[in-house]
Amino acid sequence: MPQRIAGLDYFKDLPAHYPAETTLFAPVSPLGSVQLRAQELAKAIAAKFPSGKVHIIAHSMGGLDARCLLAQNLQGLAAGGRVVSLSTISTPHHGSPVADLLLAEPAGLKFPFQHFLAQFAAVKVHALLDLSTAGAPGFKEKDPVPGVRYFAYAGNGLGSTLLYPTHLYIKTLEGYNDGLVSVTSATWPDKLAENPWDADHFAEIGYDLNRPDLTTPFPFPNAIARIVDRATS
Repeated sequence: MPQRIAGLDYFKDLPAHYPAETTLFAPVSPLGSVQLRAQELAKAIAAKFPSGKVHIIAHSMGGLDARCLLAQNLQGLAAGGRVVSLSTISTPHHGSPVADLLLAEPAGLKFPFQHFLAQFAAVKVHALLDLSTAGAPGFKEKDPVPGVRYFAYAGNGLGSTLLYPTHLYIKTLEGYNDGLVSVTSATWPDKLAENPWDADHFAEIGYDLNRPDLTTPFPFPNAIARIVDRATS
């Protein structure tokens, strides 16, 4: 995703907490396919860090991009121990029913955002295809890649009212979820690194759309710090 949206950091205020010399918040095409985004991510990493070890932390679709990067050894980043770890936060490894809904023919659906969905579904963007439960990419290459440490994190909370309908929708199909991705889908390869967070999909990156300052009460910086510590220990 773009790392700044409407003047806001994608990961709320996080760039100020980590030195620019050792951290990269890489922008990728928001509506592009996983394959395209993985190539963009790999080029950005290789350009800023031409040598040395790399740890990747990815939210949502970004985790699929990073898995593709590693499986296909883009820019040689999966070779020679370059990427040491991949931590994914509510990545729809097995797809999301919300993407299925957006791609469906919405005329017969009884859903609060039906008019919005009808417009979005007409686009059939690559990103949605890769996020659907049928289209979530599995990679022919070795995935997970031997030698890379994988950590998965998931959310099971509801703060932003906007996600209330999708939270209930996913709950009926897949159980616990963060409003966009179920805990089951976020669990990959086989387990979570810690218990699901009390956070929705926005809180996982520092936001609560119900609050004037957009700041979530979920201790987002502490969660990111735990991810960094676990990956680098």
